[in-house]
Amino acid sequence: MISQKIQDVLRSSHAAKKGLPALNYTDMWDLLAIAAAVEKTNTPVIVSSHPLVTTMLSLELCQAMVDAINRKCTVALYHHLDHGDSVELCMQAVDAGYHSVMIDGSGESLEENIRVTREVVDYAHSRGVLVEGEIGRIKGVSAEGDFEGGVYLAETADAIALAEESGVDHLAVGIGTAHGFYTEKPHIHFDRLDEITSAVSVPLVLHGGTGIPDEDLRKAIRGGITKVNIGTIIHTTYLGKLKAELNTAGDDPYTTTIMENVLPEIIDVVCDRIRVIAGVGIE
Repeated sequence: MISQKIQDVLRSSHAAKKGLPALNYTDMWDLLAIAAAVEKTNTPVIVSSHPLVTTMLSLELCQAMVDAINRKCTVALYHHLDHGDSVELCMQAVDAGYHSVMIDGSGESLEENIRVTREVVDYAHSRGVLVEGEIGRIKGVSAEGDFEGGVYLAETADAIALAEESGVDHLAVGIGTAHGFYTEKPHIHFDRLDEITSAVSVPLVLHGGTGIPDEDLRKAIRGGITKVNIGTIIHTTYLGKLKAELNTAGDDPYTTTIMENVLPEIIDVVCDRIRVIAGVGIE
């Protein structure tokens, strides 16, 4: 059962310059693997569902799965809507019981971004739910579309305006990271991160955490990043191992038998990412 509020976990992680892993799931199996990794590492995490997942499964079913796991786990999983693409969807997630929602207005003008983020903040805060906003762009090909434009870095002045005028609780910033796997070593603009960290007081969020070298992840966390999003490595590990198991399972595979072999690989990957982001050992 959850005994500590997500607000307190986020703030304490921010104050201690400690990363808070935010791990995307796609169904009950990788969610179970994440929960097992959380128990193994004794580390609270955020579990995130993307709108592609919530559209397929429904917000209510996603929340019910997280609630059921939290009733059995000794360490909390906090539920977050990742890249909410409308005010309405964010409100629906709040009503479904999510602990945090993201409204992604990064593709809009600064004024419109502030407006929609403020609207979500007003609704969510009145119900005890946190809100994440975004400034700048996250590069790469992903569920949010293909962005390879030149103007992707978050402007410090824009970050200040969005943080102060919207009342957002945590802020995703574009500093050179990309969704998906990197084809070359990512170029993270730590100078821009330093500027934004010095200028705003809210915890910052790093999207596109898969494939970033561990030393750069730790440097980003020391430099002001609190929440670190990891998704691609989880679902590609899941599907890759599942495919391998199905290829050798014969004509009449049994789901639970196959998943007994798939889950350990997902758990290992998640434990490794928790260790790097949150700085904890694995017993």
